[in-house]
Amino acid sequence: MRIAILSHGARGAGATSVARNLIAALGRVAPEEHYLITIPPGLGFESVCEGVPNCQAIRFGQSNLLHRWFWENRTLPHLLREHRPDVLLGLADRGLTDPPCPQAVLIHRPQLFYPVKHYASDTVRNRLLFRYHAAHLRHSLPHTQLLLCQTEAARERLRAVYGYKGRIEICPNAVSVFAATSSTDQMPEALKPLTGKTKLFCLTRYYAHKNLERIVELFRTYREALVNTAVIITIAPEQHPHAARLLADIRKAGLQEHIVNVGPVPQEKLGTYYHHCDALFLPTFLESFSGTYLEAMHFGVPILTSDLDFAHVVCGDAAVYFDPWSVTSILDAIRRIQNEPGLAADLVERGRRRLSGFFRSWDEIATDLHRWLREIANGGSVR
Repeated sequence: MRIAILSHGARGAGATSVARNLIAALGRVAPEEHYLITIPPGLGFESVCEGVPNCQAIRFGQSNLLHRWFWENRTLPHLLREHRPDVLLGLADRGLTDPPCPQAVLIHRPQLFYPVKHYASDTVRNRLLFRYHAAHLRHSLPHTQLLLCQTEAARERLRAVYGYKGRIEICPNAVSVFAATSSTDQMPEALKPLTGKTKLFCLTRYYAHKNLERIVELFRTYREALVNTAVIITIAPEQHPHAARLLADIRKAGLQEHIVNVGPVPQEKLGTYYHHCDALFLPTFLESFSGTYLEAMHFGVPILTSDLDFAHVVCGDAAVYFDPWSVTSILDAIRRIQNEPGLAADLVERGRRRLSGFFRSWDEIATDLHRWLREIANGGSVR
């Protein structure tokens, strides 16, 4: 079977991780297939594709939406005619509106199926982009034999928002193989001055829906109550128009000892941060399926996160939940971890049981995905 995989749009942190792991796993479980894979340059896809047998990788470096539209509607169809795929897999929300064969599309961007209130603080430009991607998805759905999403909550929301009556399968996340093998040994230099404090690891790029401004509000409001608490964030100022402003607000409020930015952390070095922090802390308004939750379970770290459906469906009883719109609720959750004996250890044990009993490996996920791709390649009609 000839499989075309469109991953050139997988440029965000979560989308990149999912796409890299899925491609690598498909290469392991279905090495006999022939692959044409479109990839974004400089994000680690090149080395992944080198490990996939019978693979042709096509790099596409997007400069703007017009460039992307022209490439997808002029260059890409020509490449697909040459490859003659039996099935197409679109990753990161992107299928084709006129595919040459049956296609499956993985929906990763939660803004496509959550209400605007979850990302209302984003820029006007980004909100318009979300509308553009939603319109593209609507146009591609009549030509899509299989939708893939990461949780049951996402499946229900997709059906409600788009009225899609075709086949939707759950293609979940797993602990990234690139993170799982990372070292847990030496304490990072940035954490050494925080010895003796409760260290909360907030692992994310800057996105408006991650609600990072709430952390500044939290410490401004409850500085004395949180004198022995620090949040470690992992952003860079160029990641979003609001990112530099957030870092400036932290400095202006004199909160550098409480909100410590270590910058982006490569997946290969995540283990040492998890090992030397006391909890994962995600006050996010919006997720599709954060692999960060699974990483915390894998490394034995309790989870503090938002009391919203996407978090519950992944974390279950292995987290302390709070209202992400309320700094008082967030403070109460932090105090629980600090003051309730045995709670952290209990959450860690629940997380380990949940990870081993509820979630699967990338190879198991890819085995199901490969079977579904064969089914639609052989059938072709929307169910």
